[in-house]
Amino acid sequence: MKLIKFFTRVIFIAIIPLIIIDGIRKADLAFVPNSRNTYLAGIIDKMHLLDSIPSPRLILMSGSSMAFGVDSDLLSKELEIPVVNASLHFMLGSRFMMDELRATVRKGDIVLITLEYIATSEGESEEKLVVSDFYPPAKDWIHFTSFLEEIGAYTLHRLTDFKLLIGEMWSGTRRKPIDINDNTSVFFRKCFAKNGDLIGHLNNIQPKFEVPEISVNAEFSEQIQDLNDFEAFAKQKGVKVFFTFPCYVESGYEKNILVINKIKQQFNNNLNFTILGSPENSVMDDVFFYDSVFHPNAQGRKIFSSRLIQLLEQEGI
Repeated sequence: MKLIKFFTRVIFIAIIPLIIIDGIRKADLAFVPNSRNTYLAGIIDKMHLLDSIPSPRLILMSGSSMAFGVDSDLLSKELEIPVVNASLHFMLGSRFMMDELRATVRKGDIVLITLEYIATSEGESEEKLVVSDFYPPAKDWIHFTSFLEEIGAYTLHRLTDFKLLIGEMWSGTRRKPIDINDNTSVFFRKCFAKNGDLIGHLNNIQPKFEVPEISVNAEFSEQIQDLNDFEAFAKQKGVKVFFTFPCYVESGYEKNILVINKIKQQFNNNLNFTILGSPENSVMDDVFFYDSVFHPNAQGRKIFSSRLIQLLEQEGI
């Protein structure tokens, strides 16, 4: 009996602060407008686009490479179809992205998917939980391998929220609204155009960036299975699905060519639907990238968009 009381007290002491933090965070999100201007809150607007624009549509799904890399107005004009750029962050993982698509695609839609060479299937729990704070239905797209993993992820998430709240109040950043005219910030909710393209960087000074090595152990079997499972679902809905390789900086391609060829082979051998182009087709000179090997600048997004248009037109789109 004493042992039961002890554990009950421990659980009470541990859970009550989390419930309080949870309440504070929800109040903050509900009543402080600037708290809803974080980058991942962009899921609200992207889901609104997907819900409001009638089919047929061309839906783009990826991490930030497609968010940065595409001029959707150009695609829409040339292909004569509405374009929704639903891409957000590679850390959400391919399984989460495919679940998001399942919740939104309709008959007649065309979906173009790409995955960065560092994307995983499961992604990062923290990123997904943040997205679900802003868009509660996204909770259904988060999968845990066990109850303990779920409790651990949620606990860490709320403690991170508390740390962010304290930091924001201490620094005063919550009182500083950021909009598209800001020429120093990139990742915030209002950095997106009305079609979902990320354009917050277009008026910024281009910074230097590093070109990292991709792990030689890069394995995409789970990600490919996520995509194949979605394509099977999409086929039943009357939705066409295509895959293309992510836009990528030339120096990074030269540095990681062996790994990229290995990844390409995995897709060529195991993906059950059409692949548009090749990794080589998605490579551009370093001068066409902004702050990352996956993030084109204004010129780069025009070039990559033109290449996508050509590939899609070859498929009769």
